Amino acid sequence: MATNGSEIVIRPAIREDIPHVVKAYLSSVSEEEAVGFGRPRSRSMFSDAGRLSAAWRDPNRVRGDEIVVAELEGRVVGYVTIEDRGGELELINIDVARSHQGRGIGTRLVREVETRARREGKRAVTLGTSRNAAGVPWNSFPGWQSRGYRVTHEEENAWTRSIGIGVREIRMRKEIL
Repeated sequence: MATNGSEIVIRPAIREDIPHVVKAYLSSVSEEEAVGFGRPRSRSMFSDAGRLSAAWRDPNRVRGDEIVVAELEGRVVGYVTIEDRGGELELINIDVARSHQGRGIGTRLVREVETRARREGKRAVTLGTSRNAAGVPWNSFPGWQSRGYRVTHEEENAWTRSIGIGVREIRMRKEIL
């Protein structure tokens, strides 16, 4: 997909990447940091290589979502999951191993999603992040805003109800065309 001089390679995931995707997922934030913002990390299929492998559909899909990985020096250190929603691409999830955060890997993954959306003639890239019951947004919220994503609305839905009472999903959108 993409590469640059810093040796970050963005490419479609392959089945052999599963253990590395799980490692990136588990090491991106601690279970304690995520309390009130998402389901317990241990309940996600991304927390267990066996569960992720069982849900995997070649070449690089899990439950209909496409998985794209970031490699640094030949090692998978992050990934993004994407859903094609017709006129838009939905960025479902993004994780970068904590030991590799702050190196632009997440930014490169997001740029790849946006570039792909443009190339495919999509109108926008959309995503959801959460606001806990105390009204505090997840720590990525300012970063999304700085990348040009705008809040379209907030909602309660099945995902937020699975987290807890009062949790809201913040829906965001970046126009591409």
